Amino acid sequence: MLAYTKISCDCRNPQRLLNKLTEKNIAVRKVEINDDIMRFSIDDKQLKSVKKIMDKMAISHNVESRGGSYLAKKLTLRYISIVLTAIVMITLLFCLTTICFDVRIDCDDPQLKGQIADILNSNSIKAFTPKSKIDTSKLSYELTKSIDKIGFANCYFNGGVLHISIKEVHIKDEEPKYDTIVADRDCIITKVLVYSGTALVKEGDVVKKGDVLIEGYVDSMPNDPQNEENERFYVKADGVVMGETAYTKQIVMTDSAITALRTGESYSVTQIYLFGKLIGKQNPIKYESYEYTTQVKTFGSVIPIKAVTTTYYETKLESTPVEEADIEEAISLAYIELWHMLPNDAKLLNDYTYKKKLDNLHIIDIYLITEEEISAGK
Repeated sequence: MLAYTKISCDCRNPQRLLNKLTEKNIAVRKVEINDDIMRFSIDDKQLKSVKKIMDKMAISHNVESRGGSYLAKKLTLRYISIVLTAIVMITLLFCLTTICFDVRIDCDDPQLKGQIADILNSNSIKAFTPKSKIDTSKLSYELTKSIDKIGFANCYFNGGVLHISIKEVHIKDEEPKYDTIVADRDCIITKVLVYSGTALVKEGDVVKKGDVLIEGYVDSMPNDPQNEENERFYVKADGVVMGETAYTKQIVMTDSAITALRTGESYSVTQIYLFGKLIGKQNPIKYESYEYTTQVKTFGSVIPIKAVTTTYYETKLESTPVEEADIEEAISLAYIELWHMLPNDAKLLNDYTYKKKLDNLHIIDIYLITEEEISAGK
């Protein structure tokens, strides 16, 4: 902080001005005289008197810097909002750590929710109850023990809110019984192994997702043309059906690509966060198109203060031609993406890549042909 206010003035007779200031008991410090310009420092409280004297003497002057009480008042006004915010946040933090402001029951069943509310009322647990009077472990045990429909209750605090999360008791559903085996995707049948039941498809058949592959019955005389004495027995359908299927991906690229390049212009802004809340205002970004990086520094442990420095880099959009190497890179990435889609039991039979040019577009179709088990419902 500056100790004194600095003044510069046009003065051809500096001694006359200095004598006048001395007569008024105004202390003058750090006097510098350069040609017709004189610079000197005074106590900020005497600025008004000095300006009045120079106006009477018709001396033009300029206040170069302020100091003393002026700066103290200015800094006080600047940081009082931060201090008040810090006090409010500390008070809020204290309340959040000691008071239960709300109770939330995570349950969609109105009847069950009412039973939980009755137990809370019997234990005098409600909003604005001190946390020290709420034993979450004991409450979880009581809810689980008292309500038959609850298989597990979890009571915990999140800030000033008491959360009650429950898991209802469900009777395990009976496992479904499958009378048929159906296709779970479109394919061409490559192999059919029937363990139990009757196959409705053969090698080379084209099937759609949902088509029946093996029915849950066996005919005693399946080859009888008249089927007069045939007796049908119903069994569980079981077997393995393999099929040839395809995984595809299409890439569309233009002759040119728009890329963002940095212009070399940049600037950095540091902002202070107290308990995750920004102190001060968020200034608008100077650049219309930009990239940015951030650096975070944390100070303090009891009251965490974060200083986040963001550096903005101005960018401009430029059109660059798409090279053959760019197309090949896109194809490689597409192959990797398709490869991760394949099931573990899939056997790769073949792969194809078809390229075509349409006006200013490159259209690439990629196919992975696999053989895999396509039956469902065993």
